[in-house]
Amino acid sequence: MVTVDTKVSTLPTKTHFEIKWKFDEKFVSNLTQYDLNENGQFDKDEKDAITKALEDYLHIFNYLTKITYSKRHFTSDKIVNIKPNATQMVFENGSMYYSFDFDADFILQNNYTLHIKFEDTQENFNFTLKDIILDNYQNKYQIKPSEHFAQIIFNDPTSVSKMIPVKDENTTVQDIKTPKEENINLEPIKTNGFLEELSQQLKIYKEKIQTLLNDIKQNNSIGSYLWLLFFSFIYGILHALGPGHGKSLVGSYFLSQNRSIVKAFNISLLIGVVHTFSAFLLTVFIYLVLNLLFVSFLTDIEYVATKLSAVIIISIALYLIYKKYKTTNKLSFSTHNPNASSCNCSGCNTKSEDLGVILAAGIVPCPGTVTIFIFTFGLGIYYVGFLSAIFMSLGMSLIIFITAYLSINIRKKSSSNTILKKIFEYGSLAFILCLGLFLLFL
Repeated sequence: MVTVDTKVSTLPTKTHFEIKWKFDEKFVSNLTQYDLNENGQFDKDEKDAITKALEDYLHIFNYLTKITYSKRHFTSDKIVNIKPNATQMVFENGSMYYSFDFDADFILQNNYTLHIKFEDTQENFNFTLKDIILDNYQNKYQIKPSEHFAQIIFNDPTSVSKMIPVKDENTTVQDIKTPKEENINLEPIKTNGFLEELSQQLKIYKEKIQTLLNDIKQNNSIGSYLWLLFFSFIYGILHALGPGHGKSLVGSYFLSQNRSIVKAFNISLLIGVVHTFSAFLLTVFIYLVLNLLFVSFLTDIEYVATKLSAVIIISIALYLIYKKYKTTNKLSFSTHNPNASSCNCSGCNTKSEDLGVILAAGIVPCPGTVTIFIFTFGLGIYYVGFLSAIFMSLGMSLIIFITAYLSINIRKKSSSNTILKKIFEYGSLAFILCLGLFLLFL
């Protein structure tokens, strides 16, 4: 969605950065809410409104840019707090460009590594690093780029000396191009981590969904609808595979409680629905009530929702521990078989703690899902976003149900071993309590 050109200049007492972003034409064409007079183009006041919305957002999240500078083999980093010297927004031939420059109070030198990363944790933008230029550095260095970040290693023994001529003071990143010979040592960084791969797949499927939404807007074909529902379902699955989404809570809950597979299915389905539609309702509020372009306050909403979820989880844990304690005391004064069901068909009836688990696991909205919904609203096809939300929730519910199903089976297999069963029950309750406390004080 955004391609980035970066120029890094070595100065006597500091390091100067010049950044230029080029926004995808699809993104620009979907800023329809800023075309107030509906003339198919952005007038000056409309461009000013877009610029202000963007800069307000960037100011909150350090311009979506993370610069770290550290001595090699040391873990401590110097993180740059970005305060631009100047910014500029340009609209040209259907594209949108945003450039800014800033200074960092360190000097590039041997045996150090410079990390440059562009990332939007709120998932409004996906970055692709296009060109990175190091200007006026006299020693050896090696540039290792990836899709949205790069490392510049200074005085790397395996690199060759690469000198870039000093440019005129008025030369900017818009004007300079990387010479072909500078690409000799540009070796991509290999990232094989599961979370990194999952993040990339989510971006791919999100882009596919956005492409299909554009096609539905223009052609309204049945095939696009079917593919949209399919990709929304897959997106929900991949989304649920990531950290969070209540898998730990659900797994521990069903490991500690006697619940049926039907109950697991119902709870999993409702968690997916609550999680997805909390994002959907938040989008309605953001887009229709506040008329905002970027979800600049979503972090605050996530924070509040996470703390509320933590309180619910702690309450569930304390209640279940209390109930387990009371049940244990009653059984100790009776001849009732402790291995028999003591829940009076709790696997089939809805319990207050079931509702608590549903709310605790589903209440935190997902930034990626909100982004897709905002994209849908920008196209003016609200009902399509609603359909997409349904299938996303089904995909998420599938992963949550698998987690619950595995926990139920583990509990059943351990039912013949009284000691193991108690370890699972009390250990799971302790884990739920610790999970809530962790989220509360995170």
